[in-house]
Amino acid sequence: MKILLLCHDLTTRLRLESVWKAAGATMLGNASSETPDCIVIDLGRRDALDHIVRLRALHPQVDIITCAATFDTEAVEAAKAAGGTDFAARSFVDKRVARRLNLAS
Repeated sequence: MKILLLCHDLTTRLRLESVWKAAGATMLGNASSETPDCIVIDLGRRDALDHIVRLRALHPQVDIITCAATFDTEAVEAAKAAGGTDFAARSFVDKRVARRLNLAS
């Protein structure tokens, strides 16, 4: 299973194995050649909406789950308008990803 994470702290907190290259720039470049099963984007990133638009165009069928430390109605609505599928608080994003990928037990 491939999950594209654009969230600085989730990899560590969720104890995921990852490969980092060139501060994520190479990873984003490779996003066009491989289709992830799910994409998670932190709305705290300055470029979050740009990435949502670009990744939605590349992967129209893939769930894009946005997350943030706190709920901000304007940010969530902007993310949905950009192509985000769902929102989860950062502390619950692992459960949301599992549910979206039908991994929840």
